[in-house]
Amino acid sequence: MSILEKKYMKRQSRTLLCGLWMLCLLVLSQSARAIEPKVKGDDKKPVFDYVMNIDRSTLAVVDSNVVVSIQITAIQDVPASQSVVLKPVLVDTITMRQVELPMIFINSRNQQIFFDRNLKYEYPDALTFRKKRGENLAIDYVRTIKYEKWMDYAVLKLKKQSCACSNMKSRGDLLLAAFEREEPVLEINLYPVYIVPPADNNIKVREEKGSALLCFELNKWDIKPNYMTNPTELQKIHNSVNLVRNDSNVTIRQMTIEGYASPEGTESHNLMLSERRTEALKNYLDMSNITHGISVEADGRGENWVGLMKQLNDNKAIPQRNRLLDIANSFFTPDEKERQMRRDAPEGYAYILKYIYPALRCTNYTVTYTVRPFTLEESEKVFETRPINLNLNEIYRLAEKYADDKVKYNTIIRKGSVLYPDDSYINLTMATLALKRADPEEAMEYLQKVKESPEKTMNLGLVAYLKGDLPKAIELVEQARQQGVKQAEEQLKEFEKLKKNK
Repeated sequence: MSILEKKYMKRQSRTLLCGLWMLCLLVLSQSARAIEPKVKGDDKKPVFDYVMNIDRSTLAVVDSNVVVSIQITAIQDVPASQSVVLKPVLVDTITMRQVELPMIFINSRNQQIFFDRNLKYEYPDALTFRKKRGENLAIDYVRTIKYEKWMDYAVLKLKKQSCACSNMKSRGDLLLAAFEREEPVLEINLYPVYIVPPADNNIKVREEKGSALLCFELNKWDIKPNYMTNPTELQKIHNSVNLVRNDSNVTIRQMTIEGYASPEGTESHNLMLSERRTEALKNYLDMSNITHGISVEADGRGENWVGLMKQLNDNKAIPQRNRLLDIANSFFTPDEKERQMRRDAPEGYAYILKYIYPALRCTNYTVTYTVRPFTLEESEKVFETRPINLNLNEIYRLAEKYADDKVKYNTIIRKGSVLYPDDSYINLTMATLALKRADPEEAMEYLQKVKESPEKTMNLGLVAYLKGDLPKAIELVEQARQQGVKQAEEQLKEFEKLKKNK
């Protein structure tokens, strides 16, 4: 047998052995899969979703506090290298205000040891449980938080995460509970009124705004994409532009960039720096194709005294804050103000130089765009994705579609209130919803933002009634009747019933 034939036979033997080895592995894996314990109700073991039962979940207001109560039965075993982390959150899904409650860690044996050694100081309020293999784990969770008015519209969600060491990964969330609200019992019927905004044929102009804190070398203005935090800050600008560019319903008009410097150094030098750095950013965005096809206006605004004043007014931790405020509010030139701050408030100046000034060197950007009008069906989709692209008339038409579904109707109107907080129409409607809940204080808050109208007068009369001033209520509703509010006639009849009964 030749050398070549021997090499060929050896290669064939190795190939055959590899094939047999792979076949053994396949058989073993199939056997392991066959004997793997199955979770009831599912043919596959859902490692990341995690099998558990929510046995109870309630929200209640007790003595100006919200009591959150959850009862969970953990069924599935936790992998040795992971924890299951549950985070209860009370959230208003319209305004996105929320309160995060202490987390629940369901640990394997190894992860419980890791938590005790490394994480218990990071999460001091967390509840921790060790899940023993093959056994169900009962968890009773009760926490109390201070009640705030916005929580009336909140829901309780349970955010699920998996944790390997301290690396948290989101695994979705569950909707657990909402407040049960009793309808108010009234002596008479109330007829609050609102006005549907007229169709708006004006072009819908919208803005996408943001701010980036780009880093530059001392007294330089060239953009270095990989310098310090610049990758993150440049990505923020890119994301804002793409959010608008990728929306087929809009047309971009232009983008504006306004750059600011912090006040240390001379005013003229800082103006030059802000102008050159802003122009450099404009050129970088154009060269990178981020703003390709978009008209960009760049403006260097010099020293950011507006931002400094806001920090001095809001941040009470700043040493010698009052003296710094006096100097900042003086009639001296910017350069004279800075010299006085250094001389008269050295401790405060050192603080703002280190902790406040970096954030003042910001670049604010605005993408201005127009939005096409939408049909009712299109409005429903846009409401779920980019509700800011709807005008008020489109929002009201969508709400009227759900006139018989109080929860859906209120949700749409409340979103309109968040998008257009100063609009007279939406505030009148929000006052109407508050009156239907017999809440005169909240109704009055909205009515203060409403322009004078017969409908406002009518609703003010109902506020007076709910506050116990029947003569004032009759007077205002009578005014509304004379001004042509049809519902006022029925409301006056209701007031007459009340007078007869008394």
